[in-house]
Amino acid sequence: MALLWLAVLLTSASGLPQSQEDHYSPIKNLRIEPVERRLTWDLHGNVSEIMCFINSKFITKAVNHNRYCQFHVLPSCEVKNFSISLTKGPPFLMGIQYPLHEGNPEAAARGLDCRVHDVDVLTCSWDVGREAPRDIQYHLYWQELRTRREYECPNYEMDPRGKLVRCHFNDVSRLPKHLQILVRGTSQSAWIPCSDRTVELSEIEILNPPNITATCNKSYLMMEWEACSHFNNRFEYELQLQKGSDPAYTEKLQEKFFELHNPKNYVVRLRAKGFYRKSWSEWSAPQSFECDLGEDSPRPDWLLAALVLLATLLVLGLVIALCGRYSVLQKIFPPIPHMKDPITDNLQNSKLVAWEGSRASREDCPVAEVQVLGET
Repeated sequence: MALLWLAVLLTSASGLPQSQEDHYSPIKNLRIEPVERRLTWDLHGNVSEIMCFINSKFITKAVNHNRYCQFHVLPSCEVKNFSISLTKGPPFLMGIQYPLHEGNPEAAARGLDCRVHDVDVLTCSWDVGREAPRDIQYHLYWQELRTRREYECPNYEMDPRGKLVRCHFNDVSRLPKHLQILVRGTSQSAWIPCSDRTVELSEIEILNPPNITATCNKSYLMMEWEACSHFNNRFEYELQLQKGSDPAYTEKLQEKFFELHNPKNYVVRLRAKGFYRKSWSEWSAPQSFECDLGEDSPRPDWLLAALVLLATLLVLGLVIALCGRYSVLQKIFPPIPHMKDPITDNLQNSKLVAWEGSRASREDCPVAEVQVLGET
């Protein structure tokens, strides 16, 4: 029943003049306002909540007291059905088509597809329309969703007929994360409709397989890797491991490393995807790690001899360094001789005589006169 209502009202809204609309309809004059990106209408009376659909898929609810539905982006080329319905009351459905048909749709570029790959590159490709004129030529543009400003592709590729069928952007870090891609056709003999696609770059990214680096010995194998992306900073990984001739098994990880104990011989490969994305990268090339020489394997005698020689040289060098160090120190800083104290040393080597005051009065001390002749 709903599909029948949609067919009837789509016909009435898009194919009949406004004067033939239902006189008692609470909603009239359904229309698109491209600049504001709105589906709007004239509201008569009170209605319940209004829901908006594109190609029968629910998109959003009406805002501003049921006056319009606001969209993030509107199609520029592909014709789509916009419709509204009420959540309560009698069944009601009304719709229009937007944009209007112009030219032969079979002449437009078909199969427009875009992918981010090799970390930095955005590539879009398309096929020539089935009914395209012989002189058809296509050009690709990307459009900012907010300003609707357009920029043409900087690098094209041609097919054998000389038709532009592929475009490359070499630095996706300069592009907005959300954009609209348009391919317009030109011909001297006919009007060519355009083709468009709205993309979120993080959703169309194909990650490169991460490179695995590893450190291993008889006890453990430590593997590490790094995924690169301009749009995703959280990843999921699948690590496939095969030990010797055993069946391979897969570990699901979010960490950027994995450790194995007593690893012996392993073959591993890895793939990655953005945490909230569905598409996985390709598997990395299989890498083989031999981390165990085995208990019965002969020890390399040359390695043991080299280690003994190295240890001997180290000990000898240490002894020479210590001896040289003390010899040089003695030459630079010789021992300081004991300093003489004239008073103390003389007293120690002389006999002390006790002083008797009464005797001094009885003894005459020789006195010599000294005459100063002048200063020199």
